[in-house]
Amino acid sequence: MRGGRRWYPINTVHPGVIDTPIWTKIPASAGSNAPIDPNELARAGVPLGRAGQAQDIANGALFLAWDASSYMTGAELVIDGGMTGGARPRWS
Repeated sequence: MRGGRRWYPINTVHPGVIDTPIWTKIPASAGSNAPIDPNELARAGVPLGRAGQAQDIANGALFLAWDASSYMTGAELVIDGGMTGGARPRWS
């Protein structure tokens, strides 16, 4: 993206299941007030088998702010434990 004579890189960060307090605010299902456990959700559907931490997202954002990403623009930085790469089998 151009801003006058300077070029500004535009990248986005796409987090997956991250263990943060927001999960306590989301009802488990319609009509239920029980909070969702992000670690339980991640064990069922994230290939790495665990929820990410806020620090995982912060590390990605820090990389985008660092000179090492100076030739990177228009990228989607996916930090989701492999969810977009393929679903983890759900064993009964």
